[in-house]
Amino acid sequence: MLRHIYQFAATSRLITIVLGVLSYFIAGSYDSSAEIQLESSSHHPLLPFLRWDGLYFLDIAEHGYVYEQATAFFPGVPFMSRVLAYTVYLPLQTYIGLRHTLLLSGITLSNVSFVLAAGALYKLTLTLLPNNKRLSALSAIAFCLSPPAMFMSSFYTESMFALLTFTGMRWMAEKRHFQAALLWGLASAVRSNAVVYCGFFAYDLVWIPLIKKHKSLVTNVVKALVYSLLVCSGFIVFQYYAYTVFCVLDRPWCSNRIPLLYSFVQKEYWDVGFMKYYQIKEIPNFLLASPIIVISILGLKTFIEHNPTRFLSIGTLNSPTDEDKLEESSYFSDSLAVYMYLWCFLLFYSMTSMHVQVIIRFFTSLPPFYWYIAYLWDEGYRNGKNIGKANMTLGYFVLYGLVSIVLFSSFLPPA
Repeated sequence: MLRHIYQFAATSRLITIVLGVLSYFIAGSYDSSAEIQLESSSHHPLLPFLRWDGLYFLDIAEHGYVYEQATAFFPGVPFMSRVLAYTVYLPLQTYIGLRHTLLLSGITLSNVSFVLAAGALYKLTLTLLPNNKRLSALSAIAFCLSPPAMFMSSFYTESMFALLTFTGMRWMAEKRHFQAALLWGLASAVRSNAVVYCGFFAYDLVWIPLIKKHKSLVTNVVKALVYSLLVCSGFIVFQYYAYTVFCVLDRPWCSNRIPLLYSFVQKEYWDVGFMKYYQIKEIPNFLLASPIIVISILGLKTFIEHNPTRFLSIGTLNSPTDEDKLEESSYFSDSLAVYMYLWCFLLFYSMTSMHVQVIIRFFTSLPPFYWYIAYLWDEGYRNGKNIGKANMTLGYFVLYGLVSIVLFSSFLPPA
């Protein structure tokens, strides 16, 4: 089955790439920023993969962090793209130049990461639900049909971050805490939101032993703190680097008690803050994000209603019934509970503290989102239940995915 997942993922990327290039050659580009950055006036097949944030990632890969606002984009993917461009793809620089080689490296990393991430999600789900290969496969297929299709194949961080996230979660489920922490430490150098994965160690090493009254609680607290520090290491190192580079210019954030550039840049340059997006002019973006928000609310509601006491008490009040035992390899399994708490938190954060339309690609690294989609498809197409929801979610994934390929390739919103 895993081989079929990889094949399906690779096919989805091939279709996305072909449609993206064709869309660009037919419709052209609404914005010439990519042509200017690549110093290319003609239709180049790599151009449709250089859009929006990708412009920053390419510039960082080539020049490093020259401007303060660029630090909103983390160094993991640009750094790996540069390594690839100067090793495997080094001969190409003679023919297409450094900039095009760096862009090709970023595209390669995204697409390879995407295929591997599909397999990683399948293996994670199978680790948590060992008797449910169907849900595991459907979850991976749902990931392959992710609505922001072109983002996942361009010079962006989503695919790499999903791979690191899913693999780390599987290692966490297998109690390989140190390996998971190291991998998520790399993830926090790719995207800042990896730091929330510290919660897994608090839950697994502190909360669960606490409610079960294990005697090794103090030791586990120390372990959780050490592992959490490892998870945040990529983020911390990058912030320290930014401090050494930009604080020689006597910037206002440098004198803060905690001189954190990340929060300053998000507020100063991108106008990100709690409830700041709740403006009349942003209604279209809320409408754009609404399918993901509705799916998330329904997915959480479905899980919670199955056993509200278990969920609301964070596992402290849970009396499993015979039915619960039968469903330990289903969407309602206790082993998925911690991921549902993560889903709750990220949904709240997305709706209050970021550009809400970004939720469409922000949730591409969130397993429970795909588990719920897989649950709907399984219930709808195998058991004939919730067929309407199954059709609507499948239709949304496919239609939005196709439309987003055309829009992204033409450098048209949404970003």
